[in-house]
Amino acid sequence: MASVPSPMKPPRGIKSTKESSGHLMSIIRTLSVSESNEQRDREKAKLEKEYAKSDQQLDELIQKHHEELSQVMQLFGQLSARITTSKDKVRSVKENLLACKTLLSCRREELKKLWLEGVEYKHVLHLLDEIEQIKDALTQVGSYLSKKHYLHATNLIVSTLALGEGDLAGVEALKELKSELNSKKQKLIDTLFDELSKYIYIDSTHEIVQLRRQGSGRDFAAASQQKISLLKQSRAKKALESSYADSSRVEDKNFLTQRVTEDISQDVEEDSAHFVAVLLECLAILNKLPDTVERLKMKMQAELFLLVGRTTEQILPTIDSMTPQFALVELLQTLIEQFRRVVSAHQTVLTVMERTARLHNCFLNVYDFNDIWSRIQSVLQSLLSDYLDIQNTSSENQPAPNSFSEQALDISSYFTKRKPQRKEKPTLFKFDFASTLPKINSFIPDQPSSEFKIKLTGDPNHREKVLICSPDPQNITVIFIPLMIFIEEIEQTVSAPCSLNVFLSNYIKGGFLRHHHNKVVNAIDVATKCSDAWRSITPPELAAQLNVSRPLLLSTVKVEQSISEIKSLMQSIPHHAQNFLSMIINILKSYREICQVAYRGIVQPESEDKSIYSVTWLKDEDITRLLKSLPNWEQLEGWWQSVSERHGHITREESIVEGPEDVQLRNEREAEILASNLGESGISQHEIISDVNQLKCLAQMQESMEWFATQIIKFVNTQSHKPSSSNHNRKNEPIPTIEINSMVPKISSQLISSLEQLANDFQELANTCLLVLHLEVRVQCFHYLLPQGAMKHVSNSHDIDPRVSNFSRVLSSIDEAMTVSLQPRKCKYIFEGLGHMIAKLLISSAQMMDKIDKPLVHRMCRNIYSLQQTLTNITMTREIALDHARHYFELFFLSPEDVLNQIVEKGPEFSELEYMNALQLIHRSQSDRPDATIQGHLQKLTDILQNTPVRRLLSSTSSLSGVAV
Repeated sequence: MASVPSPMKPPRGIKSTKESSGHLMSIIRTLSVSESNEQRDREKAKLEKEYAKSDQQLDELIQKHHEELSQVMQLFGQLSARITTSKDKVRSVKENLLACKTLLSCRREELKKLWLEGVEYKHVLHLLDEIEQIKDALTQVGSYLSKKHYLHATNLIVSTLALGEGDLAGVEALKELKSELNSKKQKLIDTLFDELSKYIYIDSTHEIVQLRRQGSGRDFAAASQQKISLLKQSRAKKALESSYADSSRVEDKNFLTQRVTEDISQDVEEDSAHFVAVLLECLAILNKLPDTVERLKMKMQAELFLLVGRTTEQILPTIDSMTPQFALVELLQTLIEQFRRVVSAHQTVLTVMERTARLHNCFLNVYDFNDIWSRIQSVLQSLLSDYLDIQNTSSENQPAPNSFSEQALDISSYFTKRKPQRKEKPTLFKFDFASTLPKINSFIPDQPSSEFKIKLTGDPNHREKVLICSPDPQNITVIFIPLMIFIEEIEQTVSAPCSLNVFLSNYIKGGFLRHHHNKVVNAIDVATKCSDAWRSITPPELAAQLNVSRPLLLSTVKVEQSISEIKSLMQSIPHHAQNFLSMIINILKSYREICQVAYRGIVQPESEDKSIYSVTWLKDEDITRLLKSLPNWEQLEGWWQSVSERHGHITREESIVEGPEDVQLRNEREAEILASNLGESGISQHEIISDVNQLKCLAQMQESMEWFATQIIKFVNTQSHKPSSSNHNRKNEPIPTIEINSMVPKISSQLISSLEQLANDFQELANTCLLVLHLEVRVQCFHYLLPQGAMKHVSNSHDIDPRVSNFSRVLSSIDEAMTVSLQPRKCKYIFEGLGHMIAKLLISSAQMMDKIDKPLVHRMCRNIYSLQQTLTNITMTREIALDHARHYFELFFLSPEDVLNQIVEKGPEFSELEYMNALQLIHRSQSDRPDATIQGHLQKLTDILQNTPVRRLLSSTSSLSGVAV
């Protein structure tokens, strides 16, 4: 029926002009006082007219509100009928009550007895129903439990036990049933807790394990790359947010306020959040929420250990397709993802538990995230203790005598037969930065490490380790970055320092650094303390691998490889890069001392009172400064600077442009200065390095030290530019790593400066070796070419002087040793200008001769030709300076007059001093000439050379001859 609108009340502001009764009285008065019928008729007509108008308006209103009026009349009729019916019913009830009152008063006692019997029979029937309900409860509870309808089973058990504790408490026949129900109740409590634990530690992590297992097998590489990208921190956070879906579900306001129900027609585990709510609702009904909280806290760590054990056994079948370290990273990353899911599951449980406690007015002292993360960190610490072999590492790190510090004492014995005096040298490096750290035993967790990997079945007191790879401190290199990302996530979550971070930091500083220290010490000790440590060179295969053109000392390469291992550790463990860099610096400092001792063993193999002349020259700062100021050295120095300035990329050096005249002037200048520093005393055998093998060792040391310094500079530039890190395992296979967003401590600029200084020190040692070789060849020129007594007349002019022959043989041997040991640019530096030095010495030897004749002149020319041929074979260029020396000795075929005439005709070819020595030797050789004749010839020579054009020509030569150091 359509709703009938209520009648509308006229507006309050509209009032009738006058009352209808007043109007009627007015008409009556008018008719009574009228004098004639006409007046009455007019009043009558007026009244009829008004009635007609009123009827018309009434008809219009009725027509307009006909439907509303009809509805009102219908409603009025219905209400009137209901009121009449109600009045009739009330009248009937009154009559019935009066009849009941009359009847009750007739047989009251009999009725009371019947009513009491009825109540008793009803109660007996109710008790029988309750007994039947208790009897059937066991079957129904079993059915509910088999289908995991725990809420129905809980309600049934609670209600049934409540029945048994009520009116039926004294029934002896029900005691066995109640005992079985109590047993079912305890079993239900354990089942509910097991289901809750299963949800937290198994169901929530099942997806992670399945994802990891899909990545094994033949598609392992592709799956690994996919998992590596998924483990980026930004994506890890998104994954963690998705894993909190259940938490978002339970935090919904409607979910938190509504009562938990259970639909037995649906899969109870389809909605995991609802299933958790059902479990906790059951525990709340059983008054076991506080006990559940305590049990969850107590069994948390044990469950986490079981989780580690299950994951290990699940990954073990797939390790055949990956390296052991890769398998360890796979295990760790799988566990980290599972721990995230476990935390999310705990969050879901805690949220639902707090809601359930509020609904049941139950006070709970729940655990928080700090407790969860604390247990996870403890489990990870125990896990790391086994895989990093902390127990054995701590025993290995006991202080031991540093045998490496004593190896420098025996280095010089490799270069001499004489037993050296022992001197104390600094140790390889120290751990000053770790002096205040606790011992390794102080951070070994209290939890026994034997509990971290266990069998899933069997006696829990007899657990068996199942390691995915061998325990090795080196395992930290592949798991450090994933661990630090996880630690950063923990610290951001709990807003407190992470104990796992402290554990890891203490292990690295107090255990791993010491372990690697011992490892490096042993490796370098083996490399540098063997008998041929400073003679053994790299094989061709290794030289090709190192991309070097000349062999290096194998000991130097092994030291650099040990340092490279530490460099890789700086990339693998970036948070402790500064500690590793300090270790590298201490290694380099000690190795620098060892190399300096080795250098001294080469250049001073005998007692200190017998020194090598080239080394003595090199100690003269003026000579060293002069040699380093010459263009040929600046060319070598430019190459070294190009290595330093081009960020470790070696390029071909741009040669300093020198013309032939510049080269000649430079070589003449060097020869003049070295000759002037020698003086008139000769050089004996013990003042030179006569053993070519010693020079070869020096050359190999020079090449090795320069290469070593270059490697250090490359490393310095790498640290300055901070390249992206990459990890590799022992088989050069990539280890899955993820970028870490936390701020890695910056490398101290002081340490970088120390590295640069050490690189300069090694380069300076290389420079010293090269300068010694450069000077040694020239010193041997003095030794072999300057006569230590008057040269005697020879009968056979075709024979070469034995000293010249020996010198040529020595030069060839040195060239052969230098060619295989040094780069061509260095060999060029050693032998370039040697012809000028030899020419200078041969020309200077004229003043030491008493007499000279044609056979001796022929022999000297033959000596010069032999030396020129030897040098040409070495330098592959004709030594014009030796032609100049030969021309000088050809002067002795002439008379003094012919020499002077030649100067006048062709101009001076030699200096005034050289002409004077020649004239004096010719005069001494011709005994028939008077002494006054030589003075005339010398005076005439002076007059000729004082000629202005000639003087201008000789100005450069005389200036060179006047240079003194």
